[in-house]
Amino acid sequence: MSTRSRIKLMHQGVALGAIYYSHDGHVWNFSPELIEALQATTPRSLLANKAMLKLMGLYALDADGERDMHLDYLCEVDLSQEDYIIRLSEWGKGLVFEGNLTAFSQQYGKKDNR
Repeated sequence: MSTRSRIKLMHQGVALGAIYYSHDGHVWNFSPELIEALQATTPRSLLANKAMLKLMGLYALDADGERDMHLDYLCEVDLSQEDYIIRLSEWGKGLVFEGNLTAFSQQYGKKDNR
């Protein structure tokens, strides 16, 4: 497992929580699960879900000694608006995607969308 990724929940520029993934390969190894989870709720509902935010907390924010700049992928999910804004950065390439959940789902929802 050589690919390192982190998904961060952000609100108004502040990290609320994160999940760290160690996997082989591409964004498609975590994106379908992320898309399904985000489609099941709204940013407002997610912000109100204190139990989920407490569970995620800041555990995966550098808790493993990895800094965001050294990850293969950093996926930030912004909860500040009515629709999720997702920013995906790839090491060495910078920002490779920025858009709402619908656009992210179209681009990364299936492995054969490469």
